[in-house]
Amino acid sequence: MSNDVTDSVLLASTLPTASGQSLGILTLNRPKALNSLNLELITALRSQLLAWQQDANIVAIWLQGSDKALCAGGDIRELQQRNASAATPNAALQQASDFFSAEYGLYAYMARYSKPIITWCGGIVMGGGLGLAAASSVRIVTETTLMAMPEISIGLFPDAGADWFLQRFPFQSGVFLGLTGSRFNGSDAMLGNLAEYALPAESREATLAALCLASWQGAPHEVIAETLLSLTPQALPASQILAHQAEISQVVTQASFQEALQQVALLAQRSPWLQAAADYVAQGCASSAGLHWLLMRRCRRLSLDAVLNLELTVASHCVTRADFAEGVRALLIDKDKQPKWQKSTAEVDDAWLQSFLQPLSLRS
Repeated sequence: MSNDVTDSVLLASTLPTASGQSLGILTLNRPKALNSLNLELITALRSQLLAWQQDANIVAIWLQGSDKALCAGGDIRELQQRNASAATPNAALQQASDFFSAEYGLYAYMARYSKPIITWCGGIVMGGGLGLAAASSVRIVTETTLMAMPEISIGLFPDAGADWFLQRFPFQSGVFLGLTGSRFNGSDAMLGNLAEYALPAESREATLAALCLASWQGAPHEVIAETLLSLTPQALPASQILAHQAEISQVVTQASFQEALQQVALLAQRSPWLQAAADYVAQGCASSAGLHWLLMRRCRRLSLDAVLNLELTVASHCVTRADFAEGVRALLIDKDKQPKWQKSTAEVDDAWLQSFLQPLSLRS
């Protein structure tokens, strides 16, 4: 393996293939932060992808995380620190918009990338990590895959394109996953069109070796499919979504998010998974749940680009309001896990939710 670029947050290298071309290997390298996305990492990823798109010798990209995670999401601690240091509310809003423009711009760029991006989704894949997976063209899960969109715990909302990719889960189960922050596994990811292949966690290096031994004279996607299908697949844990289809349907068919959250509480005792969902909802931010409910309905027929543009507005408003700072404090700073949210579930009305959708007024 040749090291082309070594960066503190991103490792970029190449592996030669049997046909004389190369695979570009990208490793997110912030293990202490579970490879969470900060502005430096986002910028480095975009820059390296651009360089390899223009390199005819690179036939495909392999994206992975260091240690036990692909990516646990955006670096919310750093984002809150940037907000707190802003001189004015408008400056904080601008900083938030700049961050999310870069993050969401990366997903949009990956989604239209001209070469295959193969993402190894072993271990923790949450928040922005799911954004990376959703924007990739080939996704591999393992028996260790642990996924979630847990943003309701920090006063944010399921973003990173979630209002696009969660729509692809069957029987509106994506609404449930975002509303409750529920964890799901590789089987669920395949069910929800977030993965195509299941391989053993210990086979990552062997999978790369097989791709390098392949002849890349044909269409790259066909080469990848033929190679990955030739490997021994991994049996995955049973799908939590399929096991709880009836209960999920009872939640997502309610008339309002308030009634949906009440239904989650009523169903809690039916299984440990539903109990965990109810516990998460009880601690979560009502405004976040309301935004998720609203956006999943508004975005049903929107393209990824249109969804990301809408999420940019909502996310920028979210992180400059008191709930986000309180969520970060309770979860990451004081770690008391006792957030005091601005509004109760009953107090979150349509006018409040619509305020998050107002166009940004920046650099006035």
